[in-house]
Amino acid sequence: MNRRLIAVAVAAAVAVLVPTAAQASAKTTSYVALGDSYAAGVGAGPYTDPTCLRGTGGYAPLLAAKVKTTTFSYDSCSGATTADVLTKQLGHLDRRTRLVTITVGGNDLGFSSGLATCLQGADADCATVVSTAEKFTKETLPGRLDAVYRAIHRRAPHAKVVTTGYAHFFETTPDCATVPPASLAKRAGLNEAVDVLNAQIKRTAKRAGVRFADVQPRFAGHGLCGTAPWMGGPAAQAPFHPTADGYRDAYLPAVEKALRH
Repeated sequence: MNRRLIAVAVAAAVAVLVPTAAQASAKTTSYVALGDSYAAGVGAGPYTDPTCLRGTGGYAPLLAAKVKTTTFSYDSCSGATTADVLTKQLGHLDRRTRLVTITVGGNDLGFSSGLATCLQGADADCATVVSTAEKFTKETLPGRLDAVYRAIHRRAPHAKVVTTGYAHFFETTPDCATVPPASLAKRAGLNEAVDVLNAQIKRTAKRAGVRFADVQPRFAGHGLCGTAPWMGGPAAQAPFHPTADGYRDAYLPAVEKALRH
């Protein structure tokens, strides 16, 4: 065999034995999922944890299956705030971590209590809730998000970090038979609060070198009061949380898109 043929044979053997960079990274991906109930997949059970309600249909386990992780730590928890992430969820982050996802901020604003006030009160009561939430989002939340992103980078300096936004709760149809107390004014106000929150998360993430996954384009048309909602209603087991369809068809592709850019 001449030298040229030998070189070709050796090159072919190396190509078979040595994985490509993409294959290697896929086989050595340590993934940690952080955040609140949206990060924990509440609304897409069955649940692997009775307290944190980590849903098997959430975007994090779906992503973990697609990127072929060597380790997957599902540390997000229903009800978590930024403070909870800092004090309870960072234990699995280290220099070997290569991927981190997080959804957080909604509980800092008091989304659950705000929604209850809006649905039980008058339009004016809801407008006050929205105004208070937007003020908090602009003035207080950025510092809290900064602290979370810094802590993640410090513990996992080699990781790609993706934070997601939140989906609109409602469609702004003229009427809403499925949620009668949700007037058009209330729904528009609550959606505006979500938009302000998403804009602040995106702005803070960019400053911190964190990728932002915008779920709203894919979720558009699938809020409550629409014809094909991907959001659980007041009577659902997980009210005002995405369904399995919402996590699979909106949250997961949004995170994947953020990872590609």
